[in-house]
Amino acid sequence: MLMTLGGLLEFFLGNTFAFVVFCSFGGFWFTLGSTLTPSFNAYGAYSADPTKPYEGLTSAGFHASYGFFLLFMGLLCLLYLICALRTNIVFVTIFFGLFFTFVLLTSSYWQGAIGHATAAANLQIASGAFAFLACLAGWWIFFAQMLASVDFPFQLPVGDISHVIRSGADRLQDKERFSA
Repeated sequence: MLMTLGGLLEFFLGNTFAFVVFCSFGGFWFTLGSTLTPSFNAYGAYSADPTKPYEGLTSAGFHASYGFFLLFMGLLCLLYLICALRTNIVFVTIFFGLFFTFVLLTSSYWQGAIGHATAAANLQIASGAFAFLACLAGWWIFFAQMLASVDFPFQLPVGDISHVIRSGADRLQDKERFSA
């Protein structure tokens, strides 16, 4: 809920990228929560015994279909990673870590669907390592923004790379200048 609310507040501030990222991850957490909430019975449809809906969580069908949910979150993170190339190293690190987290989780669920429990467990551990990397970068940017908000005497470096890939407006301006 807070990520979605934060996204809406970023919209009012005019931060489109942050708005889209926060709202999409807010939606992710809503979807994850509703999938795992027993009263929604999302996993119960995969159970062979209707009186034991929790068995659906371990079914091959649930694992295979849930892998697709994670796959598309990974693709969304890849889009965010590409967009982050115009911001700073910390955001690139966050989305790099999240992309591989979701790709490895997808692989884990698909391995679980075909009965390879050991491979699924190893892929979950690897995805956790990439998630940890993303979390560390998230805490770094959080601390850097908090220090900047109170005008602290020193700032944490975030690795500004906004100058590496020129903006579309700059390219258009150069094109107009040189064509005249």
